[in-house]
Amino acid sequence: MLGLYVGVMSNKIAVIDDENSILEVIENILKSNGYDVKTYNESIGIIDKLREYLPSLILLDIHMPSKNGIEVLKEIRKDPVLKKIPVVMLTVDVSPADIQKSMLYGANTYILKPAKEKDILEVIRNLLIV
Repeated sequence: MLGLYVGVMSNKIAVIDDENSILEVIENILKSNGYDVKTYNESIGIIDKLREYLPSLILLDIHMPSKNGIEVLKEIRKDPVLKKIPVVMLTVDVSPADIQKSMLYGANTYILKPAKEKDILEVIRNLLIV
């Protein structure tokens, strides 16, 4: 079943970031490379939205108001529907503590913002290999 899930929906990516300019740039990069993209600029209520969209990969900003990305990551990893989806953390700074926490709670990797298009695509392609 998991193989079918990944194969059928391997182009769906959710991007969660409180900065609309970042969302727009990443959305444009991904859409121009054939991905189905859904963006979210708020972390409150995100689990229900992700369960509805069922992405194959999640790009998640670490530093967000209200609920930060690490808290959201913990919820994703506890959710029976979402827990196996690869999560890439987005961050503007290399805080070793934040990166360690992200990896501890199940992030697959991280990307520094602003990232180059080729770097974003390389990370995504590596994680979405069936």
